[in-house]
Amino acid sequence: MAIRSVLIRPERVADYAEIGALNARAFDNRTGEPMVVALQRQRRVFDPELSLVAEIEGRIVGHVLFSPYRMRLLGQTVPTVNLAPIAVDPAYQNQGIGSQLIAEGHAVATSKGYTISILFGHTTYYPRFGYHTYAFGPSHLTLSAEASTVELLDTRGPTSEDVSALCELWQREEQGVDMALEPDHDLLDWLSPHPAIRASVYTRAGEVVGYTRIHQDEPTTPRVFLAHDADTARAMLATMVSKRAETPEVSFTLPLHPLSASAASLGHVESTPWEAGMAYELAPSPLPDYLAEVREKRRPAGRPIWPVAFDLS
Repeated sequence: MAIRSVLIRPERVADYAEIGALNARAFDNRTGEPMVVALQRQRRVFDPELSLVAEIEGRIVGHVLFSPYRMRLLGQTVPTVNLAPIAVDPAYQNQGIGSQLIAEGHAVATSKGYTISILFGHTTYYPRFGYHTYAFGPSHLTLSAEASTVELLDTRGPTSEDVSALCELWQREEQGVDMALEPDHDLLDWLSPHPAIRASVYTRAGEVVGYTRIHQDEPTTPRVFLAHDADTARAMLATMVSKRAETPEVSFTLPLHPLSASAASLGHVESTPWEAGMAYELAPSPLPDYLAEVREKRRPAGRPIWPVAFDLS
């Protein structure tokens, strides 16, 4: 039975500490979700009206965040929100508060012109709000590489001066990929907050031609891999192998999609939609046509690369 005396309102700066503590309590005292919220607030496009709290008698008992993105879908750029996270105080769960937060969030996002909401979540909970399962999922390409003296690239960390070139690189590689989330034109979108995840820029004659984000414990499985073209992708891998003197040849698993620009020249891409990868149409959009094509296997399921805020979740 739903609690009727719930006030749903946008967050205020004075709520930050209480929202952080609530998210921790709701997720088994983890710090990941509170940090995701804090990092999302640093984005230029963050909208506090899409960060909603549920309040009962002056106490915040629920919170949901809808983060704005520009998403590629069927060759179009679509205004989209990502629902993550949603939290309800354990003492108030199963009383309809989460449902009220989602419904209000959908209404606010629709009023602001967003047409799709996406999330990765519980496969029996979110469909009741109209979310479609199997909307997107992971994809990868396995490629072996060895150290080469033919071409090795220079590498360094990203700087503010690289941002325009990195965004152009993303457009070149990812603009054909459904569910791809366009990066912001800000340096923080290219730097991981996780101390174990290193962001690297690859240059040729001073020109930015590649970018990776790699966890130190997963050196052959980049979280992000953007290359100017297939030859550059091979040079990037050779450069990575050259830094591993003890291993002359390495097999890499790259997070490429069948529609990534460089993928066709590199090999076969495995792509599998997740049941938990969901999307909901807030207003008329290409989503129904896209879902039909995926369902009929006329198009591979899309693949978002989650932004740096989720490196800590």
